[in-house]
Amino acid sequence: MDLAGKRVVISGGSSGIGKALAIQAAKRGASVAILARDAGRLESARAEIAAAGKGKVIAVSVDVTSDASVEAGAAKVLAELGGIDVLIANQGYARCAPIWETSMDDFQAIMNTNFYGHVRLVKAFVPAFRAQGSGSICLVASMLAFMSFYGYGPYSASKHAIVGFSEALRQEMGLYNVHVNLHFPPTTETPGLTEENKTKPPVTWAIEESSRKFTSEQVAASILAGIDKNRLVNLIGVDSWFIYVAKRFAPWLVRFFIDSDLKKGIKKNGLPAV
Repeated sequence: MDLAGKRVVISGGSSGIGKALAIQAAKRGASVAILARDAGRLESARAEIAAAGKGKVIAVSVDVTSDASVEAGAAKVLAELGGIDVLIANQGYARCAPIWETSMDDFQAIMNTNFYGHVRLVKAFVPAFRAQGSGSICLVASMLAFMSFYGYGPYSASKHAIVGFSEALRQEMGLYNVHVNLHFPPTTETPGLTEENKTKPPVTWAIEESSRKFTSEQVAASILAGIDKNRLVNLIGVDSWFIYVAKRFAPWLVRFFIDSDLKKGIKKNGLPAV
């Protein structure tokens, strides 16, 4: 897709992958709207994005856990940009802990942001997409949307839900010539990961430490490449694709390696306290 002159809306756009996406889209000539909660960080990001391109750049404070906030934000975006060509639902966070240390409030909060937040954004912009009969909707999930391990139960559940949602959405929006893209980022160096790492269990660290890390800029470029190709399933790196294919056709193999890493972690750190 040629982004020159296109209108691109990105949630989680004040930092990390979202800001990198906005900068790259702006450099390609798009007008960009970034959505997030923190007005101060939004304005700082908006200025940086505006300096990268020549299109219009707006920042709208939106709480994706609120129907009213998302609907009001979408109305403002559509009014100021005059429509939408690409929606990238990118917001999300993880609170890494085993099930017995995770409250139901934590489960619900993660689902509300990571999954229902995506749904609210899609529903808010779907009327515009249907009316114009074109566009792209990209849902940013995670590699933990098709696999998981110790400490990521709530996060993986929220990301698995996005995958199921995307399959139905692909067919529904295809009737209106609107493409749906799904991206599975691996471990990515973002402010969110830094925050998540502060309380990450040692056993989880043991499983994750061998995984390759990507920068926000690398993942953003991969997401936009998937949108360019109108491809539903998108990953970055040969190793990520290998794990994806293995999980589909030899899930026992992926579990074997994850369980081996878990055993090494327990041997090094001991069993989690009861």
